[in-house]
Parts: sequence; structure tokens; C-alpha cells
Amino acid sequence: MSLDKIINKLATTDNKRAYLELHFWILCSSTIPIINIYISLSSVEIVFLRTMTAFVIIFIFLSIKKIPLKVKTSHVLLLVFTGMLTSIYWVLFVIAAKTSNTSVTLVGMATTPVWVSFVYPIFSKKRPTFNELMTGLSALFGVYMIFSSSFAYSEGMFTAILAAFFAALVTILTSKSSRRYHYLVITFYQMLGAFLATAAVLPYYLKFIKQGSFSIPTPTDILLIIVLAIVFSIIAYSSIVKVMKKITPFSISLANNLAPIYGGVIAYFFFGESELMDLYFYGGAFIIAFAILAMPLAKFIFKLDKVEPSHS
Repeated sequence: MSLDKIINKLATTDNKRAYLELHFWILCSSTIPIINIYISLSSVEIVFLRTMTAFVIIFIFLSIKKIPLKVKTSHVLLLVFTGMLTSIYWVLFVIAAKTSNTSVTLVGMATTPVWVSFVYPIFSKKRPTFNELMTGLSALFGVYMIFSSSFAYSEGMFTAILAAFFAALVTILTSKSSRRYHYLVITFYQMLGAFLATAAVLPYYLKFIKQGSFSIPTPTDILLIIVLAIVFSIIAYSSIVKVMKKITPFSISLANNLAPIYGGVIAYFFFGESELMDLYFYGGAFIIAFAILAMPLAKFIFKLDKVEPSHS
């Protein structure tokens, strides 16, 4: 039975179906840090091969299905730019995974809704509400609590939080396009932008940062990169773009906060006690989660979570 049929049986409305699909892909995506840890290449090399593979495969698929790629020039530029931001987000995400562990990376990424709550009002020309400000400040206190202890992965945590900022930008910008074009077309242009940005940076990275040649991927590296490209860069990414027609950016970034739970449990079976943190870490993570969950729960109770109408 296909995923669509399973979801259709479980969900009785379009919104419920969207939420089920979103949570399924969040569960799957929580394994991405684990996959990146097992790839021997550097962050930029991984993202370069991942985006190139995804772009080529989705181009072939769209050509076979004869799905038109016609998009307004201004929107093409926006989608390509969003793809460039995606490449930054992915590179930082890989760096965080390789310099810390799965739990730290995913907790850092859990700050995405905080960034969304601060950045989204800029795009919508609305001032942040009191609740949003309190959410941000509370989450920042949780981050401070984590860093105030003898935390061994501060570099990875900081990088993951920075990645969360770019993830928030990508979520907001993609949401604006999700109701205008086919989700695969959006993914195509964003993978193009991500590939171009990574390809442009790669020579500088190899010469001045790595100070060496491009690493030759092992068979395992190739297999895992293909999985990242097909399962996560194309199928999962485009599915979440499709879901954005039904769910707000904040709700999507909120749902992603289950990733540390999913990923932490899965990673424990792979890496054992190296995934366990001290009480300060879990206390700070709890404060971040509680701060972020408080406002959307209130929105759900008072029926405030509505998708804004699209504007061409």
C-alpha cells in the first residue's frame, strides 16, 4: 500500500492529511544528521553532490512527465535565491552534525519557530506580538541554560541555531510560492539555486578552507548521497512544499520540533551513550520546547491557525 493510500485512510480532511504527511516526513528527516555523520565527505562536498544529483533527477522526471517549468521571471529569481539560502542551511546543518551529535543538532534546529516568529512579521509587515516576543526570549533562555553548563558541543549547537535561521527564511519564502506553482516546479528551481550556490563556493572552499582536492566518495558515500537527493531533497522537500498550501510557516516549523525526539531515539540505537547529554542540556531543551509549544497550542485552542490567502 502506498504512502498516499495509508494517509488517506487515516485522515478524514485535507488539513489532517497535510499534518499526517508533514509528520511522516519529519520522522524521516530526523535521520538526516545520522546519514551525514556516516558520509566521509566534508559539508560543502556533501551538499554539492546532493543538490547536483537532486537537480538532475528532478529535471529528468519533470521532462518525462511533461510538467511545464514556466514561471514568472521575478518568481524564478525568488525561488533560485531561496534555493541558495537552502544550500547555506544544509551546509551549516551538516557542519553541526559532524561537530556535535544528532541530539544537539536537532535541538539547535528546534529554534526555527523562534526565527520564524521574528522574521515573518518583517515579510508580512506586522509587528511581533507580545506572545511571539515572550516565545523568543524564553527559547533564548533555554539556549543560554544549555551553554552555561559544561557543554562539550557549543560549536555544533551554535551552527545548528544559525542553520535554523536560514531554515526559517527558506520556510517563509517557500510558503509564499507554494500556492502559486506546482510543488515539483518549486523544488526544481530551488535545487537549481542550491546547486549553483554550492558550485560557486566549492572552488574557494577547496583552495582556502580545505586546502586540498575534492574527496573521492566511497560506494557508501555515493549510496547515502543518492538517498539524501531522492528521498529528502526531492520527495520529502517537495511534499513539505505541497503541505504549505494547507499549513502556516509557523506550524510547519513548530512540527519540526518533534525531530529532536524522533532523532534522539533513533540516534541512541546507532551511537549509544554518546547521544546522552547532561541535565542542563535537557533542561534547556525542555524550556525551548515549552516556549515554542505554548503559543501554537493557544492558537489551536482559539482557532487562530489559518492559512493566509495567496496574493499574486
